[in-house]
Amino acid sequence: MKPRIVFLQQHATPYFGILALDKHLRQAGFQAEVVIDSLEKDSICAVRELNPSLIGISVLSTEHLWLIRVTKALKKILPETKIIVGGFHGMLYAKEILEETSADFVCHSEGEEVLIRVLQALDLSEPRWESIPGVAYRGNGKIHINKTALLVPYCEDAPEDRRIYYRRYPVLAHEPGRGFISTRGCPFRCSFCYNSYMREHFKGKGTFIRQKTVESFIDEITLECSHYPIKSIFFFSDLFTFDKKWLHSFLQRYKKEIRVPFACRTTANIFDEETAVLLAEAGCWAVSFGIEAGNSFIRQNILKKTVTDEEIIRCGQLLRKHGIKVQTNNMFCLPGETLADAFKTVELNIQAGARYAHSALFLPFPKTELADYCIKEGCLDENYSLKDIPPSILSVSVLDLKDKSSIVNVQRASFFFVRWPWTFQVFRGLVVVPFLNPLFKVLSYVGYFFRHKGVKRIPFWAMIRFSWRVRKAF
Repeated sequence: MKPRIVFLQQHATPYFGILALDKHLRQAGFQAEVVIDSLEKDSICAVRELNPSLIGISVLSTEHLWLIRVTKALKKILPETKIIVGGFHGMLYAKEILEETSADFVCHSEGEEVLIRVLQALDLSEPRWESIPGVAYRGNGKIHINKTALLVPYCEDAPEDRRIYYRRYPVLAHEPGRGFISTRGCPFRCSFCYNSYMREHFKGKGTFIRQKTVESFIDEITLECSHYPIKSIFFFSDLFTFDKKWLHSFLQRYKKEIRVPFACRTTANIFDEETAVLLAEAGCWAVSFGIEAGNSFIRQNILKKTVTDEEIIRCGQLLRKHGIKVQTNNMFCLPGETLADAFKTVELNIQAGARYAHSALFLPFPKTELADYCIKEGCLDENYSLKDIPPSILSVSVLDLKDKSSIVNVQRASFFFVRWPWTFQVFRGLVVVPFLNPLFKVLSYVGYFFRHKGVKRIPFWAMIRFSWRVRKAF
């Protein structure tokens, strides 16, 4: 059957947003397919062969330059086919996307109802695009941004189905690990996170924080586990441990009905021993939480992450006490950060007992509060735009900092510095030696490999294959 819509994405992993969209589209009678750029010899030709009525492109802001290239190529071979761009990038930068790419529409709201209405409108002789909330489009030489659409409640009548990915890419079905998400929205207002913007964007548009019921979430996981030999699961929800009543009910069923080792996320200032016990008894082997910065002023006043050093250390101690490994998220090359601050981030990871430290380079997004702050502080060019965003948060810092080269080397070696603290004591002085920069770059690749191998709990050769598929992350 010819698909009405083809989703095009860059990276080789199921996107939670597309899974949710596919579920709603199927219920409305629309067939969808997915094309993954990194798994195709020629993704543009692959889309042309499917010949859909609508092409949907889900992107992150780090993929903006890729979006410019791919929409231009699509319009060259399918000039009459409409293109709609979605994801958080669309919510943040609808106007810029229409100005700089060849897309016809941008979905700047949650896309379930928006896509259905766009597809229905395409069947009309004279579509009234101005009547569809959540859509931005070009018309009469101008860019029109319609009002924001209502937030979409979780639909509980059928589980999400990943066969939209597996039909074309069976390699993804044979991955030993799976990721799931149980919530949308977040009550915290960290300035570096998209949620701080989304709360204002969707103000008055419905319930911002939504959670799947225990029954529907169990059904979703059971469906996947019943068809494929899954060895590990990661729960990506930021609020997985937030609602203790929901968590207790879910874990009681999980350990009886699913029994697959899992990892999850939490926030250090809401974590307690009762939660640690619940997780350990249900088969949790690792928990991830954000440290972000060792300098508490940067963390609390610039990043607006209201977590103290003491809460971070205590969270790590509770996890290790109950046999759960500690994963952390960190950022380097932050505004105002010095080399001494970067060392503090490593030291705080060590104090928290982190085993797997994920370390990114801070990336402010244009026209956001943090970007404006960086420009004001003189560490970011005042003309900074989407076209200046690097394709990865792992390789390039856009800020102008005094100790930038050395701080980047700390970020690149952080996996080893944290995993084996003696390496930090012995080799920390080498980060300031310029001719060793290429060595630290190699270390970042090796650290990425072994961190993901440990986190995903997969064999060496399976990790080799995974690394090849995600090589564009660097």
